Amino acid sequence: MIAATCKGENYLEKEIRVKGIILQANSKFLITLLYKQFYYKNFMIKFFSIRCGSVLILLFFLQSCYYKPFASYYLNKKDFKHFSRAEKKAGDNSDPKRNYKVNRYDWAVEVNAQKEFMFDLQKRMKIKSFECSAGKPKLKRTKDLLIFKFKENIPANQRVKLTIHYKGHPANVAKQGPIQWKKDEKGRPWISTQTEGIGPHFIMPCNALLGNEADSVSITVTVPSELQVASNGPLVSTIANASTKTTSYRHEVTNPINIYNISFNIGHFVELKKPYTDINGIDREITFQVLDFNKERADTFYNQAPIVMKAFEEMFGEFPFWVDGCKFIESSFGAMEHQSGIALGNDYRYHRKDFNLTLIHELAHEWWGNSISGADYCDAWLHEGMATYCEALLLEKIYGKDDYDWRIRLNIRSTFNTIPILKKCDVMYNSWAQSRDGDIYSKGALMMHSIRKLMNNDSLFLASLKTIQTEFSKQNITTQQFIDRFNELVGQDYSAAFDWYLKKAKAPVVKIKLDPEQGKMWYKWDEEIPFYPQGEVQVKTDEDLFKLIPTTTYQSMDKPKEKRFIFWIEQTIYYMIEIEK
Repeated sequence: MIAATCKGENYLEKEIRVKGIILQANSKFLITLLYKQFYYKNFMIKFFSIRCGSVLILLFFLQSCYYKPFASYYLNKKDFKHFSRAEKKAGDNSDPKRNYKVNRYDWAVEVNAQKEFMFDLQKRMKIKSFECSAGKPKLKRTKDLLIFKFKENIPANQRVKLTIHYKGHPANVAKQGPIQWKKDEKGRPWISTQTEGIGPHFIMPCNALLGNEADSVSITVTVPSELQVASNGPLVSTIANASTKTTSYRHEVTNPINIYNISFNIGHFVELKKPYTDINGIDREITFQVLDFNKERADTFYNQAPIVMKAFEEMFGEFPFWVDGCKFIESSFGAMEHQSGIALGNDYRYHRKDFNLTLIHELAHEWWGNSISGADYCDAWLHEGMATYCEALLLEKIYGKDDYDWRIRLNIRSTFNTIPILKKCDVMYNSWAQSRDGDIYSKGALMMHSIRKLMNNDSLFLASLKTIQTEFSKQNITTQQFIDRFNELVGQDYSAAFDWYLKKAKAPVVKIKLDPEQGKMWYKWDEEIPFYPQGEVQVKTDEDLFKLIPTTTYQSMDKPKEKRFIFWIEQTIYYMIEIEK
């Protein structure tokens, strides 16, 4: 085994105001981070007033190596971007230097016998020094990778202590970064972490591969005493230091956890609790850490949480992380599925009747993404597509089919169909900044909707998802493992449908030609759909419903000129409409 202790401190550069908050990310990990901006901020504002684009140009010149990956994602409009050699190296699951298992994030790591070990740490974080109890390994740094090479193999189960001292401040792109330094409505500090996409290695040394989950983690954060800390897992200790006027909050997670789920939040929080009886009849509590001035509105808003929890437990089985608790934390950004400490923004809106879809989505992640996790970032649709589909399933369970259809329609409108939702495996994605990459959400949900329509057996479809949750609970699985087990459970092979929606940029396409003068419409499938032999599409007017069976050859029908005329896609598999001129 290797135990690694990592300590970091902030650069005290001339252009940075040296004011900060000391944050202890776990009992052996000390990092000082700033909430003030660079002195050259005013210069940048003046420059911006002259020419907007100059700011972006300046940023690229200052840190081109850092911003380039984000730009390459954002500018990519079709198919996958070209991954660099560094991104392939960083994401290679087969690299022997990655052949170790993270045990706990106070840096206990279980490994196989070998000489080299690879960690991730963003290159802006500078290594000051390191010590090792097993001699003096050589450190090689390649961009965002740290490679420690030992003279001799480290035998399995041998415990080695590795301490890393580093300094730096987390990067920020367009006011977004792994740490959100913001203020609440009263002008007080309100700080949250968010490392999904950008990568947890931007703030601490770690193994950033999705398949290498820590078995447990401790998170200790020290802040000025007027602030409170909320994090993953239960709060196990609070220690006040009168001389420094600070308080240390320590949280413990005892379940396996994705590296990007490890988080903390700092602000003026108050705690609310909602009683809940789980599906096994055990009395539980759902906890909410909210900003003090939002206590009353939050108390009403979160009445929905026990209802959503009950519905998901009935659909997918017992909540996986009761031992670590279920907590929602008011965050300074949108939302994130931080395991047992879900981050949720502060808009307090109801998107559909009595429910907030973001709350539904993030709680669904406790099953799809946190309990069942992808083996690689290429499997991200298992997290996001399934959680998005759960929004529709929840509305259907509470309100019925019309509300399910409403949510499916929203997915149809927000799907781009330009980049496949099954990502490239064995590469390091450092951002999903490109909106078209967001099809892992909407198109992932539409794929599951389509499979359900193909099956035409709702009870078997839902039972199979529940069984998969039970069998793969708290495990990392590949997309293929999910498909294989699903096919076994339903007793039919839907691989062709999964492959189409996962691997093709476009969904099936119905081509349309219109002749307004004659009131005619011609229609056909762009290509044969092997998994949809009946080929049915539905067309709805204000008064009638038509069922069409397109082939790969154009057919015609009369198109009413003055009536509303829509393709009722949510009633069939998901397909696209392309109108030819």
